Amino acid sequence: MNNDLRGNATGMTYVIFLIGILFLSFTAPWQKLSNFDPATGAFMRCLIGTICLIPFAIMEAKKIGKLTKKGVWLSILAGLVLGIDFTAWNYSIFFVGSGIASILLNIQVIMLPALAFITDRERIPFSYYFIAPIMLAGVILAGGALENGIVDPNGPQEVFGTGIMAVGTICGLTSGFCYGIYLFASRRAGRIGNGQVVQPILISSAAQLVAPVVWAFLITGNGFIFDQGVMIDTAAGIKAMHLPQAAIESVTSPFGNVALGDPITGMNWLWMIVLGTAGQAAAWTFAQHGSVKLNPTLGAGLLILSPIATVALIGPLMFGESSSLLQKVGVVIALLAVAYQNGLITALMNKIRGK
Repeated sequence: MNNDLRGNATGMTYVIFLIGILFLSFTAPWQKLSNFDPATGAFMRCLIGTICLIPFAIMEAKKIGKLTKKGVWLSILAGLVLGIDFTAWNYSIFFVGSGIASILLNIQVIMLPALAFITDRERIPFSYYFIAPIMLAGVILAGGALENGIVDPNGPQEVFGTGIMAVGTICGLTSGFCYGIYLFASRRAGRIGNGQVVQPILISSAAQLVAPVVWAFLITGNGFIFDQGVMIDTAAGIKAMHLPQAAIESVTSPFGNVALGDPITGMNWLWMIVLGTAGQAAAWTFAQHGSVKLNPTLGAGLLILSPIATVALIGPLMFGESSSLLQKVGVVIALLAVAYQNGLITALMNKIRGK
């Protein structure tokens, strides 16, 4: 491989990074399998992940030192924003499906250059001005905001008084917006100190607990819901789970309770534990480890594998999630825009030309 793309990464760096990407690909499906209310699911995922990371963070602090005060505050900021991301994203997972929700999250490629310009006055490439609207159009099409009855034709077509695909798309775009802020803050935190990886993720995971608590108790007033899930298991099995139409019709406010499905079981708790350990603690730590050492272009290119795997393989195989022609077009547009904005396409073209 080209040394410019390898950076200072070793073979083990790639293994760890790819495992992190694999776990990230399954985070949306694991959330769906846990079937917890969006705010409850976000809180439990982050709580489990935080507990898992504590001993490793202590070991890291003893080995290479504690994170600086500036790094701590940046990690807190990143976590507060990512908590909003997770809560909004969980709604998107249930409303538009795990695969499309993963695509919508990539709106963050529009956010990062804008934040760099606002805070650091970094020059925005000219290509950004035409890539950004193309990317936005792609994710709107991918989310199915203009359509209905795609993820589950037998499920509800409206929620909160609006088309369910449109609501899911808005939630997904909100999560992507927050994800961009998280990446901006976490990257800055990662550049501070002696290369700490676990401590920033631990602090960030702890801060992520704030947003779902505020949403559940102060905004909606529903609190955390541990006895009832969002979807129901039909006679066709788990692949055909969907919100119960009769119950969801009564939900006309975004502050309404969407946990109107099957009771939470021991299996749901098992999937939540898997999500908290592998999808939260391991996935983010492994991805952070790789992103610090890999060339940014290569790292960004490999990260694209996560939403591709979710939308093309995991979502359809595990849940029978389908997509319309417009959604497929939107997915392709969004992924190409991500690849171009991250410099992956340019790097590949230069390699083909022998540069």
